[in-house]
Amino acid sequence: MHRLLILICLAAALPSQFGPRCSADETLMPPEVAAQLGLVESWQRAIATPYGEASIVDQVLNVDPENPHVYVEIVDSASVANAPTDKEAGADKPSAAAAKPAAAPGDASSPASDGNASDGKASGKPDNAKVLMRIAVGTPDRLGNPMQKKEAERLASNEIRRLKRRGIEAEMRTTEVARVTLYSISEDGTLEARDSETGRVQWLAQVGNSQLPYGQLGVTDQYLTVINGGNLIQVNATSGEVIKEIRTVSPPQFGAVSAGDNTMVITVGGGIESYSLTDQLAEPFIGAVAGRALAPPRQAPGSSRIAWATDQGLVYVIDMMGTPSILFRLQTDGLVTSRIRAIEGNRFFFATDHGQAYGLRATRSGEVMWSVPFGEPFFEVPLVAGEGVLMLSTFGRLHSLRVDNGDVMWDEPASEIAKLIGCLGERIFARTIGGSLRVLDLKTGKTIGTYPQVRPGRLLPNTKTNRLYFVSDSGAVQCLRPIDSELPSFNVAPDPQPLEEAGSKDKQGKAKDSSSPFTPAGQDPFGASKDPFGAGSDPFGGGDASDPFGGGDASDPFGGGDAMADPFGSDPFGN
Repeated sequence: MHRLLILICLAAALPSQFGPRCSADETLMPPEVAAQLGLVESWQRAIATPYGEASIVDQVLNVDPENPHVYVEIVDSASVANAPTDKEAGADKPSAAAAKPAAAPGDASSPASDGNASDGKASGKPDNAKVLMRIAVGTPDRLGNPMQKKEAERLASNEIRRLKRRGIEAEMRTTEVARVTLYSISEDGTLEARDSETGRVQWLAQVGNSQLPYGQLGVTDQYLTVINGGNLIQVNATSGEVIKEIRTVSPPQFGAVSAGDNTMVITVGGGIESYSLTDQLAEPFIGAVAGRALAPPRQAPGSSRIAWATDQGLVYVIDMMGTPSILFRLQTDGLVTSRIRAIEGNRFFFATDHGQAYGLRATRSGEVMWSVPFGEPFFEVPLVAGEGVLMLSTFGRLHSLRVDNGDVMWDEPASEIAKLIGCLGERIFARTIGGSLRVLDLKTGKTIGTYPQVRPGRLLPNTKTNRLYFVSDSGAVQCLRPIDSELPSFNVAPDPQPLEEAGSKDKQGKAKDSSSPFTPAGQDPFGASKDPFGAGSDPFGGGDASDPFGGGDASDPFGGGDAMADPFGSDPFGN
Protein backbone atom coordinates (compact mmCIF):
# COMPACT_ATOMS: atom_id res chain seq x y z
CA MET A 1 0.00 0.00 0.00
CA HIS A 2 2.82 2.39 0.89
CA ARG A 3 4.52 1.69 -2.44
CA LEU A 4 1.29 2.39 -4.30
CA LEU A 5 0.86 5.71 -2.52
CA ILE A 6 4.45 6.67 -3.36
CA LEU A 7 3.89 5.90 -7.05
CA ILE A 8 0.69 7.94 -7.12
CA CYS A 9 2.45 10.90 -5.50
CA LEU A 10 5.32 10.70 -8.00
CA ALA A 11 2.92 10.58 -10.94
CA ALA A 12 1.08 13.64 -9.63
CA ALA A 13 4.35 15.52 -9.11
CA LEU A 14 5.86 14.89 -12.55
CA PRO A 15 3.83 17.44 -14.55
CA SER A 16 4.51 20.24 -12.05
CA GLN A 17 8.21 19.34 -11.88
CA PHE A 18 8.92 19.24 -15.57
CA GLY A 19 6.15 21.52 -16.85
CA PRO A 20 4.00 21.09 -19.95
CA ARG A 21 5.81 19.97 -23.08
CA CYS A 22 4.67 19.53 -26.66
CA SER A 23 4.53 15.94 -27.75
CA ALA A 24 6.00 14.68 -31.00
CA ASP A 25 2.46 14.57 -32.39
CA GLU A 26 2.05 18.30 -31.77
CA THR A 27 5.35 19.30 -33.36
CA LEU A 28 4.62 17.20 -36.45
CA MET A 29 1.64 17.44 -38.81
CA PRO A 30 -1.10 14.86 -38.22
CA PRO A 31 -2.69 13.06 -41.22
CA GLU A 32 -6.03 14.86 -40.95
CA VAL A 33 -4.42 18.32 -41.19
CA ALA A 34 -2.17 17.16 -44.03
CA ALA A 35 -5.24 15.88 -45.92
CA GLN A 36 -7.00 19.23 -45.49
CA LEU A 37 -3.99 20.94 -47.06
CA GLY A 38 -3.64 18.46 -49.94
CA LEU A 39 -0.51 16.90 -48.46
CA VAL A 40 0.60 13.40 -47.60
CA GLU A 41 3.47 12.17 -45.44
CA SER A 42 6.32 10.79 -47.53
CA TRP A 43 8.30 9.51 -44.56
CA GLN A 44 9.08 10.02 -40.89
CA ARG A 45 12.43 8.95 -39.45
CA ALA A 46 14.45 9.65 -36.32
CA ILE A 47 17.77 11.48 -36.76
CA ALA A 48 20.75 9.92 -34.97
CA THR A 49 21.11 12.34 -32.04
CA PRO A 50 21.92 11.72 -28.37
CA TYR A 51 19.23 14.03 -26.94
CA GLY A 52 16.73 14.56 -29.71
CA GLU A 53 16.16 17.85 -31.50
CA ALA A 54 18.11 19.86 -28.92
CA SER A 55 21.38 18.18 -29.91
CA ILE A 56 21.05 18.77 -33.68
CA VAL A 57 23.70 21.34 -34.63
CA ASP A 58 22.88 21.77 -38.31
CA GLN A 59 20.81 20.25 -41.11
CA VAL A 60 21.35 21.00 -44.81
CA LEU A 61 19.50 19.89 -47.95
CA ASN A 62 21.69 19.48 -51.02
CA VAL A 63 20.57 18.98 -54.64
CA ASP A 64 23.00 16.91 -56.74
CA PRO A 65 22.13 16.64 -60.46
CA GLU A 66 25.30 14.74 -61.32
CA ASN A 67 24.24 11.72 -59.26
CA PRO A 68 20.50 11.52 -60.01
CA HIS A 69 17.86 9.05 -58.96
CA VAL A 70 16.99 6.78 -61.89
CA TYR A 71 13.50 5.35 -62.33
CA VAL A 72 12.19 2.83 -64.84
CA GLU A 73 8.56 3.73 -65.50
CA ILE A 74 5.64 2.06 -67.22
CA VAL A 75 3.36 4.65 -68.83
CA ASP A 76 0.02 4.32 -70.56
CA SER A 77 0.62 4.46 -74.33
CA ALA A 78 -2.70 6.22 -74.96
CA SER A 79 -1.84 9.05 -72.56
CA VAL A 80 1.52 9.55 -74.30
CA ALA A 81 -0.14 9.69 -77.73
CA ASN A 82 -2.73 12.21 -76.51
CA ALA A 83 -0.23 14.58 -74.89
CA PRO A 84 -0.79 18.12 -76.26
CA THR A 85 1.85 19.89 -78.28
CA ASP A 86 3.41 23.18 -77.22
CA LYS A 87 1.04 25.10 -79.49
CA GLU A 88 -1.97 23.34 -78.02
CA ALA A 89 -0.73 23.85 -74.48
CA GLY A 90 0.24 27.51 -74.64
CA ALA A 91 0.55 28.90 -78.17
CA ASP A 92 4.22 29.52 -78.87
CA LYS A 93 5.17 29.55 -75.18
CA PRO A 94 7.85 27.12 -74.04
CA SER A 95 6.53 24.39 -71.82
CA ALA A 96 7.58 24.01 -68.20
CA ALA A 97 9.79 21.12 -69.16
CA ALA A 98 11.56 23.12 -71.84
CA ALA A 99 11.95 26.22 -69.71
CA LYS A 100 13.20 24.31 -66.67
CA PRO A 101 15.33 21.32 -67.62
CA ALA A 102 15.20 18.57 -65.06
CA ALA A 103 17.91 17.67 -62.61
CA ALA A 104 19.72 20.99 -62.50
CA PRO A 105 20.63 22.41 -59.11
CA GLY A 106 18.81 25.53 -58.13
CA ASP A 107 18.79 27.22 -61.53
CA ALA A 108 16.68 24.55 -63.21
CA SER A 109 13.58 22.60 -62.42
CA SER A 110 12.26 19.20 -63.18
CA PRO A 111 8.79 19.42 -64.65
CA ALA A 112 6.05 19.34 -62.04
CA SER A 113 5.35 15.73 -61.33
CA ASP A 114 1.59 15.95 -60.68
CA GLY A 115 1.80 12.29 -59.90
CA ASN A 116 3.46 11.57 -63.24
CA ALA A 117 7.16 12.03 -63.76
CA SER A 118 8.81 13.33 -66.88
CA ASP A 119 11.71 11.63 -68.56
CA GLY A 120 14.07 14.01 -66.81
CA LYS A 121 15.02 15.78 -70.01
CA ALA A 122 13.64 18.88 -71.68
CA SER A 123 11.26 17.38 -74.19
CA GLY A 124 9.57 20.64 -75.14
CA LYS A 125 6.13 19.13 -74.43
CA PRO A 126 4.06 18.95 -71.27
CA ASP A 127 4.24 15.55 -69.63
CA ASN A 128 0.70 14.27 -69.30
CA ALA A 129 1.63 10.61 -69.55
CA LYS A 130 -0.10 8.42 -67.00
CA VAL A 131 2.44 6.49 -64.94
CA LEU A 132 1.17 2.99 -64.18
CA MET A 133 4.24 1.76 -62.33
CA ARG A 134 7.56 3.23 -61.20
CA ILE A 135 10.63 1.17 -60.21
CA ALA A 136 13.51 2.95 -58.47
CA VAL A 137 16.95 1.80 -59.61
CA GLY A 138 19.22 1.21 -56.63
CA THR A 139 16.44 0.24 -54.24
CA PRO A 140 17.68 -2.53 -51.92
CA ASP A 141 16.17 -5.93 -52.61
CA ARG A 142 15.24 -8.45 -49.91
CA LEU A 143 18.91 -9.36 -49.54
CA GLY A 144 19.98 -5.72 -49.20
CA ASN A 145 21.62 -5.51 -52.63
CA PRO A 146 20.83 -2.44 -54.76
CA MET A 147 18.67 -3.17 -57.78
CA GLN A 148 20.45 -2.62 -61.09
CA LYS A 149 18.83 -0.87 -64.04
CA LYS A 150 18.79 -4.05 -66.12
CA GLU A 151 16.82 -5.84 -63.43
CA ALA A 152 14.37 -2.94 -63.18
CA GLU A 153 13.84 -3.04 -66.94
CA ARG A 154 13.25 -6.81 -66.79
CA LEU A 155 10.57 -6.36 -64.13
CA ALA A 156 9.00 -3.56 -66.14
CA SER A 157 8.92 -5.71 -69.31
CA ASN A 158 7.13 -8.48 -67.42
CA GLU A 159 4.57 -6.00 -66.15
CA ILE A 160 4.00 -4.58 -69.65
CA ARG A 161 3.21 -8.11 -70.92
CA ARG A 162 0.73 -8.64 -68.09
CA LEU A 163 -0.97 -5.34 -68.85
CA LYS A 164 -1.22 -6.23 -72.54
CA ARG A 165 -3.07 -9.46 -71.70
CA ARG A 166 -5.60 -7.23 -69.89
CA GLY A 167 -5.98 -5.03 -72.97
CA ILE A 168 -3.82 -2.15 -71.72
CA GLU A 169 -1.10 -0.86 -74.03
CA ALA A 170 1.89 0.42 -72.09
CA GLU A 171 5.49 1.35 -72.75
CA MET A 172 8.70 1.76 -70.80
CA ARG A 173 10.78 4.85 -70.24
CA THR A 174 13.60 6.02 -67.96
CA THR A 175 13.33 9.07 -65.72
CA GLU A 176 16.22 10.84 -64.00
CA VAL A 177 15.60 13.24 -61.12
CA ALA A 178 18.27 15.19 -59.25
CA ARG A 179 19.19 13.53 -55.98
CA VAL A 180 18.34 15.50 -52.82
CA THR A 181 20.21 14.55 -49.65
CA LEU A 182 19.60 15.69 -46.08
CA TYR A 183 22.83 16.01 -44.10
CA SER A 184 22.69 16.31 -40.30
CA ILE A 185 25.41 16.89 -37.71
CA SER A 186 24.80 16.38 -33.97
CA GLU A 187 26.68 17.75 -31.00
CA ASP A 188 28.24 14.33 -30.32
CA GLY A 189 29.84 14.30 -33.79
CA THR A 190 27.31 11.99 -35.46
CA LEU A 191 27.19 12.91 -39.15
CA GLU A 192 24.59 11.30 -41.37
CA ALA A 193 23.42 11.45 -44.99
CA ARG A 194 19.77 10.63 -45.61
CA ASP A 195 17.83 10.37 -48.87
CA SER A 196 15.33 13.21 -48.61
CA GLU A 197 12.75 11.40 -50.77
CA THR A 198 12.66 8.09 -48.90
CA GLY A 199 14.19 8.93 -45.51
CA ARG A 200 16.64 6.04 -45.83
CA VAL A 201 20.10 6.52 -44.32
CA GLN A 202 22.80 6.45 -46.97
CA TRP A 203 25.69 6.48 -44.52
CA LEU A 204 26.46 7.30 -40.89
CA ALA A 205 29.83 8.46 -39.53
CA GLN A 206 31.38 9.72 -36.30
CA VAL A 207 33.70 12.70 -36.82
CA GLY A 208 35.79 14.95 -34.64
CA ASN A 209 36.01 15.29 -30.88
CA SER A 210 32.62 15.40 -29.15
CA GLN A 211 34.13 17.49 -26.35
CA LEU A 212 34.57 20.38 -28.81
CA PRO A 213 31.71 22.38 -30.35
CA TYR A 214 30.55 21.78 -33.93
CA GLY A 215 29.55 24.44 -36.45
CA GLN A 216 27.44 24.72 -39.58
CA LEU A 217 28.16 22.26 -42.38
CA GLY A 218 29.83 23.28 -45.61
CA VAL A 219 28.27 21.20 -48.39
CA THR A 220 29.04 20.52 -52.05
CA ASP A 221 28.08 17.57 -54.22
CA GLN A 222 31.44 15.90 -53.52
CA TYR A 223 32.50 17.08 -50.07
CA LEU A 224 31.26 18.00 -46.60
CA THR A 225 33.22 20.30 -44.33
CA VAL A 226 32.80 19.96 -40.58
CA ILE A 227 34.15 22.57 -38.16
CA ASN A 228 34.95 21.02 -34.78
CA GLY A 229 36.51 23.50 -32.38
CA GLY A 230 39.54 24.79 -34.24
CA ASN A 231 39.66 21.76 -36.55
CA LEU A 232 38.48 21.59 -40.16
CA ILE A 233 37.40 18.11 -41.22
CA GLN A 234 36.80 17.32 -44.89
CA VAL A 235 34.48 14.36 -45.55
CA ASN A 236 33.59 12.47 -48.71
CA ALA A 237 29.90 13.27 -49.35
CA THR A 238 29.29 9.91 -51.03
CA SER A 239 30.74 7.58 -48.40
CA GLY A 240 31.21 9.60 -45.20
CA GLU A 241 34.94 8.81 -45.20
CA VAL A 242 37.18 11.47 -43.62
CA ILE A 243 39.59 12.83 -46.23
CA LYS A 244 41.64 15.21 -44.12
CA GLU A 245 41.64 16.97 -40.78
CA ILE A 246 43.64 20.15 -40.21
CA ARG A 247 43.86 23.01 -37.74
CA THR A 248 42.60 26.41 -38.79
CA VAL A 249 44.98 29.31 -38.34
CA SER A 250 42.53 31.25 -36.14
CA PRO A 251 39.44 30.14 -34.20
CA PRO A 252 36.35 29.86 -36.46
CA GLN A 253 33.39 32.04 -35.55
CA PHE A 254 30.78 29.85 -37.26
CA GLY A 255 31.00 26.71 -39.34
CA ALA A 256 32.09 26.48 -42.97
CA VAL A 257 30.63 27.47 -46.33
CA SER A 258 31.77 25.65 -49.46
CA ALA A 259 31.63 27.01 -53.00
CA GLY A 260 33.67 26.71 -56.16
CA ASP A 261 37.02 25.08 -55.40
CA ASN A 262 37.21 26.06 -51.75
CA THR A 263 35.66 25.96 -48.33
CA MET A 264 35.81 29.11 -46.23
CA VAL A 265 35.57 29.86 -42.53
CA ILE A 266 35.11 33.26 -40.94
CA THR A 267 37.30 33.56 -37.88
CA VAL A 268 36.90 35.51 -34.67
CA GLY A 269 37.98 39.10 -35.18
CA GLY A 270 37.06 39.52 -38.85
CA GLY A 271 39.49 37.15 -40.50
CA ILE A 272 38.66 34.83 -43.40
CA GLU A 273 40.42 31.56 -44.20
CA SER A 274 39.87 29.52 -47.33
CA TYR A 275 41.02 25.93 -47.88
CA SER A 276 41.13 24.07 -51.19
CA LEU A 277 38.68 21.18 -51.53
CA THR A 278 40.55 19.57 -54.41
CA ASP A 279 44.26 20.25 -53.78
CA GLN A 280 45.24 18.61 -50.50
CA LEU A 281 48.68 20.26 -50.55
CA ALA A 282 47.52 23.82 -51.24
CA GLU A 283 48.30 26.46 -48.64
CA PRO A 284 45.29 28.19 -47.07
CA PHE A 285 44.25 31.61 -48.33
CA ILE A 286 44.12 34.11 -45.44
CA GLY A 287 42.56 37.56 -45.52
CA ALA A 288 40.58 40.00 -43.42
CA VAL A 289 37.56 42.24 -43.72
CA ALA A 290 36.25 45.24 -41.83
CA GLY A 291 34.14 44.15 -38.90
CA ARG A 292 32.91 40.96 -37.26
CA ALA A 293 30.51 38.71 -39.15
CA LEU A 294 26.97 38.76 -37.73
CA ALA A 295 25.78 35.48 -39.32
CA PRO A 296 27.25 32.65 -41.40
CA PRO A 297 27.87 33.35 -45.11
CA ARG A 298 25.46 32.19 -47.80
CA GLN A 299 26.33 30.73 -51.22
CA ALA A 300 24.35 31.54 -54.37
CA PRO A 301 23.00 28.23 -55.80
CA GLY A 302 25.11 26.86 -58.65
CA SER A 303 27.65 29.64 -58.15
CA SER A 304 31.04 30.19 -56.55
CA ARG A 305 29.98 33.48 -54.98
CA ILE A 306 29.05 33.93 -51.32
CA ALA A 307 27.90 36.88 -49.23
CA TRP A 308 27.78 37.85 -45.56
CA ALA A 309 27.39 40.98 -43.43
CA THR A 310 29.56 42.52 -40.72
CA ASP A 311 28.93 44.77 -37.73
CA GLN A 312 30.40 47.69 -39.68
CA GLY A 313 27.25 47.86 -41.83
CA LEU A 314 28.99 46.17 -44.77
CA VAL A 315 27.87 43.28 -46.95
CA TYR A 316 30.79 41.45 -48.57
CA VAL A 317 30.69 39.30 -51.70
CA ILE A 318 33.59 36.97 -52.46
CA ASP A 319 34.23 34.65 -55.41
CA MET A 320 35.54 31.25 -54.30
CA MET A 321 36.60 29.91 -57.69
CA GLY A 322 40.35 29.36 -57.92
CA THR A 323 42.09 31.82 -55.61
CA PRO A 324 39.35 33.54 -53.57
CA SER A 325 38.88 37.24 -54.26
CA ILE A 326 36.58 39.84 -52.72
CA LEU A 327 34.47 41.31 -55.52
CA PHE A 328 33.00 44.27 -53.64
CA ARG A 329 31.43 45.39 -50.40
CA LEU A 330 28.15 47.28 -49.99
CA GLN A 331 27.53 49.87 -47.30
CA THR A 332 24.01 49.27 -45.96
CA ASP A 333 21.63 51.47 -44.01
CA GLY A 334 21.81 49.63 -40.70
CA LEU A 335 23.05 46.16 -39.78
CA VAL A 336 22.13 42.88 -41.47
CA THR A 337 21.96 40.55 -38.48
CA SER A 338 20.52 37.43 -40.14
CA ARG A 339 21.85 35.13 -42.83
CA ILE A 340 21.44 36.47 -46.34
CA ARG A 341 19.06 34.66 -48.73
CA ALA A 342 20.64 33.61 -52.02
CA ILE A 343 18.98 32.40 -55.22
CA GLU A 344 19.97 31.61 -58.79
CA GLY A 345 21.62 34.27 -60.93
CA ASN A 346 23.97 35.37 -58.12
CA ARG A 347 21.12 37.26 -56.42
CA PHE A 348 21.10 38.00 -52.70
CA PHE A 349 18.30 39.41 -50.51
CA PHE A 350 18.50 40.86 -47.01
CA ALA A 351 17.10 43.57 -44.74
CA THR A 352 18.56 45.63 -41.91
CA ASP A 353 17.67 46.54 -38.35
CA HIS A 354 16.89 50.04 -39.68
CA GLY A 355 14.15 48.64 -41.89
CA GLN A 356 15.89 48.83 -45.28
CA ALA A 357 15.35 45.83 -47.61
CA TYR A 358 17.75 45.07 -50.46
CA GLY A 359 17.91 42.99 -53.61
CA LEU A 360 21.51 42.59 -54.77
CA ARG A 361 22.99 41.02 -57.88
CA ALA A 362 26.59 39.91 -57.37
CA THR A 363 28.15 41.00 -60.63
CA ARG A 364 31.85 41.73 -60.74
CA SER A 365 31.29 45.25 -59.43
CA GLY A 366 27.90 44.76 -57.79
CA GLU A 367 24.37 45.87 -58.69
CA VAL A 368 21.63 46.93 -56.28
CA MET A 369 18.52 45.72 -58.10
CA TRP A 370 16.31 47.53 -55.61
CA SER A 371 16.19 48.97 -52.12
CA VAL A 372 12.92 49.50 -50.23
CA PRO A 373 12.54 51.30 -46.87
CA PHE A 374 10.20 50.05 -44.13
CA GLY A 375 9.41 51.56 -40.76
CA GLU A 376 10.24 48.39 -38.85
CA PRO A 377 13.44 46.41 -38.17
CA PHE A 378 14.24 43.01 -39.69
CA PHE A 379 16.20 40.23 -38.00
CA GLU A 380 14.97 37.11 -39.86
CA VAL A 381 16.39 35.57 -43.02
CA PRO A 382 14.09 36.21 -46.03
CA LEU A 383 12.39 33.42 -47.97
CA VAL A 384 12.03 33.45 -51.77
CA ALA A 385 8.83 31.85 -53.07
CA GLY A 386 7.59 32.14 -56.63
CA GLU A 387 8.00 35.74 -57.78
CA GLY A 388 8.18 37.13 -54.24
CA VAL A 389 10.71 37.72 -51.50
CA LEU A 390 9.11 37.23 -48.08
CA MET A 391 10.52 39.62 -45.47
CA LEU A 392 9.53 39.06 -41.81
CA SER A 393 9.95 42.03 -39.44
CA THR A 394 10.58 41.85 -35.73
CA PHE A 395 6.97 43.01 -35.22
CA GLY A 396 5.69 39.78 -36.75
CA ARG A 397 4.62 41.47 -39.99
CA LEU A 398 5.33 39.52 -43.18
CA HIS A 399 5.89 41.50 -46.38
CA SER A 400 6.11 40.19 -49.94
CA LEU A 401 8.26 42.05 -52.48
CA ARG A 402 8.80 41.24 -56.13
CA VAL A 403 12.10 39.48 -56.75
CA ASP A 404 12.96 41.58 -59.80
CA ASN A 405 12.07 45.14 -58.73
CA GLY A 406 11.12 45.14 -55.03
CA ASP A 407 7.52 46.26 -55.59
CA VAL A 408 5.19 45.40 -52.71
CA MET A 409 2.91 42.54 -53.81
CA TRP A 410 0.31 42.42 -51.01
CA ASP A 411 -2.25 45.07 -50.12
CA GLU A 412 -1.19 44.71 -46.49
CA PRO A 413 1.34 42.54 -44.68
CA ALA A 414 0.40 39.36 -42.84
CA SER A 415 0.59 39.69 -39.06
CA GLU A 416 1.46 37.63 -35.97
CA ILE A 417 4.10 35.57 -37.81
CA ALA A 418 7.13 34.37 -35.84
CA LYS A 419 8.97 32.07 -38.27
CA LEU A 420 8.75 30.97 -41.91
CA ILE A 421 8.73 27.21 -42.50
CA GLY A 422 8.49 26.99 -46.28
CA CYS A 423 6.27 27.35 -49.32
CA LEU A 424 4.46 24.73 -51.41
CA GLY A 425 2.81 25.95 -54.58
CA GLU A 426 0.63 28.95 -53.69
CA ARG A 427 0.77 28.37 -49.93
CA ILE A 428 3.13 29.76 -47.30
CA PHE A 429 3.65 27.72 -44.12
CA ALA A 430 4.62 29.65 -41.02
CA ARG A 431 4.67 29.51 -37.23
CA THR A 432 2.67 32.16 -35.45
CA ILE A 433 3.80 34.17 -32.45
CA GLY A 434 1.55 31.89 -30.38
CA GLY A 435 3.34 28.79 -31.72
CA SER A 436 0.59 27.45 -34.03
CA LEU A 437 0.89 26.48 -37.69
CA ARG A 438 -0.54 29.06 -40.07
CA VAL A 439 -1.02 28.71 -43.83
CA LEU A 440 -1.13 31.86 -45.99
CA ASP A 441 -1.97 32.54 -49.61
CA LEU A 442 1.23 33.36 -51.51
CA LYS A 443 -0.43 35.86 -53.87
CA THR A 444 -2.42 37.85 -51.30
CA GLY A 445 -0.92 37.11 -47.88
CA LYS A 446 -4.38 36.27 -46.56
CA THR A 447 -4.74 33.51 -43.97
CA ILE A 448 -6.00 30.21 -45.39
CA GLY A 449 -6.07 28.48 -42.04
CA THR A 450 -4.56 28.36 -38.55
CA TYR A 451 -3.99 24.97 -36.91
CA PRO A 452 -3.41 25.21 -33.13
CA GLN A 453 -3.09 21.40 -32.88
CA VAL A 454 0.18 21.67 -34.89
CA ARG A 455 2.93 23.48 -33.02
CA PRO A 456 6.11 23.34 -35.14
CA GLY A 457 9.34 23.07 -33.17
CA ARG A 458 12.75 23.14 -34.85
CA LEU A 459 12.52 24.46 -38.39
CA LEU A 460 14.12 22.94 -41.49
CA PRO A 461 13.26 25.52 -44.18
CA ASN A 462 13.36 24.12 -47.71
CA THR A 463 13.63 26.47 -50.68
CA LYS A 464 14.86 23.85 -53.13
CA THR A 465 11.96 21.45 -53.72
CA ASN A 466 8.20 21.11 -53.24
CA ARG A 467 8.66 19.28 -49.96
CA LEU A 468 7.86 20.42 -46.43
CA TYR A 469 9.86 19.31 -43.37
CA PHE A 470 9.02 19.30 -39.66
CA VAL A 471 11.38 18.27 -36.85
CA SER A 472 9.95 16.95 -33.57
CA ASP A 473 11.33 17.39 -30.06
CA SER A 474 12.59 13.80 -30.18
CA GLY A 475 14.61 14.51 -33.34
CA ALA A 476 12.26 12.80 -35.80
CA VAL A 477 12.04 14.41 -39.24
CA GLN A 478 8.73 14.37 -41.09
CA CYS A 479 8.67 14.93 -44.87
CA LEU A 480 5.39 16.00 -46.48
CA ARG A 481 4.62 16.38 -50.18
CA PRO A 482 1.64 17.38 -52.34
CA ILE A 483 -0.62 14.39 -52.93
CA ASP A 484 -0.18 14.65 -56.71
CA SER A 485 3.63 14.99 -56.65
CA GLU A 486 5.28 11.61 -56.17
CA LEU A 487 8.57 12.92 -57.55
CA PRO A 488 9.98 16.28 -56.49
CA SER A 489 9.90 19.42 -58.57
CA PHE A 490 12.63 21.99 -58.11
CA ASN A 491 11.97 25.62 -57.25
CA VAL A 492 13.31 28.29 -59.56
CA ALA A 493 12.99 32.03 -58.94
CA PRO A 494 12.31 34.08 -62.10
CA ASP A 495 15.23 36.04 -63.51
CA PRO A 496 13.96 38.36 -66.25
CA GLN A 497 17.26 40.20 -66.56
CA PRO A 498 20.42 38.45 -67.80
CA LEU A 499 23.48 38.60 -65.62
CA GLU A 500 25.64 41.53 -66.75
CA GLU A 501 29.10 41.37 -65.30
CA ALA A 502 29.89 44.90 -66.41
CA GLY A 503 27.43 46.29 -63.88
CA SER A 504 27.72 49.75 -65.43
CA LYS A 505 24.02 50.50 -65.99
CA ASP A 506 20.91 50.45 -63.86
CA LYS A 507 17.53 48.94 -64.76
CA GLN A 508 16.65 51.97 -66.93
CA GLY A 509 19.93 51.76 -68.82
CA LYS A 510 21.34 54.89 -67.17
CA ALA A 511 24.91 55.14 -66.00
CA LYS A 512 25.30 54.37 -62.32
CA ASP A 513 25.58 57.30 -59.93
CA SER A 514 29.12 58.08 -58.87
CA SER A 515 27.89 57.93 -55.28
CA SER A 516 27.32 54.17 -55.54
CA PRO A 517 27.36 52.45 -52.11
CA PHE A 518 29.58 49.70 -53.53
CA THR A 519 33.29 49.54 -52.92
CA PRO A 520 34.89 47.74 -55.85
CA ALA A 521 38.61 47.25 -56.23
CA GLY A 522 40.38 50.60 -56.21
CA GLN A 523 37.95 52.54 -54.00
CA ASP A 524 38.17 52.50 -50.20
CA PRO A 525 34.98 53.60 -48.36
CA PHE A 526 37.11 54.57 -45.35
CA GLY A 527 39.48 56.80 -47.33
CA ALA A 528 43.14 56.24 -48.09
CA SER A 529 44.21 57.46 -44.66
CA LYS A 530 42.05 54.87 -42.88
CA ASP A 531 43.10 51.66 -44.55
CA PRO A 532 42.39 48.95 -41.90
CA PHE A 533 45.34 46.94 -43.18
CA GLY A 534 47.87 49.71 -43.80
CA ALA A 535 50.11 50.19 -46.80
CA GLY A 536 52.28 47.26 -47.65
CA SER A 537 50.39 44.77 -45.49
CA ASP A 538 47.47 43.91 -47.81
CA PRO A 539 46.45 40.36 -46.79
CA PHE A 540 45.57 39.59 -50.39
CA GLY A 541 49.10 40.18 -51.54
CA GLY A 542 50.71 43.29 -52.98
CA GLY A 543 51.91 44.18 -56.42
CA ASP A 544 50.56 43.59 -59.92
CA ALA A 545 50.91 39.82 -59.91
CA SER A 546 49.59 38.90 -56.49
CA ASP A 547 46.82 41.43 -55.80
CA PRO A 548 43.55 39.85 -57.00
CA PHE A 549 42.10 43.33 -57.49
CA GLY A 550 44.98 44.60 -59.58
CA GLY A 551 48.33 46.00 -58.48
CA GLY A 552 49.33 49.39 -57.19
CA ASP A 553 47.92 51.77 -54.65
CA ALA A 554 45.14 53.00 -56.95
CA SER A 555 43.64 49.53 -57.27
CA ASP A 556 43.87 48.46 -53.63
CA PRO A 557 40.23 48.17 -52.44
CA PHE A 558 41.30 49.35 -49.02
CA GLY A 559 43.31 52.35 -50.21
CA GLY A 560 47.02 53.07 -49.86
CA GLY A 561 46.95 54.52 -46.35
CA ASP A 562 49.56 54.95 -43.70
CA ALA A 563 50.56 51.92 -41.67
CA MET A 564 50.48 54.06 -38.53
CA ALA A 565 46.76 54.67 -39.11
CA ASP A 566 45.98 50.96 -39.22
CA PRO A 567 43.62 50.25 -36.25
CA PHE A 568 44.68 46.61 -36.17
CA GLY A 569 48.40 47.17 -36.51
CA SER A 570 50.45 46.09 -39.52
CA ASP A 571 49.35 42.49 -39.09
CA PRO A 572 45.51 42.06 -39.13
CA PHE A 573 45.88 38.96 -36.94
CA GLY A 574 48.22 40.61 -34.43
CA ASN A 575 51.23 38.37 -35.10
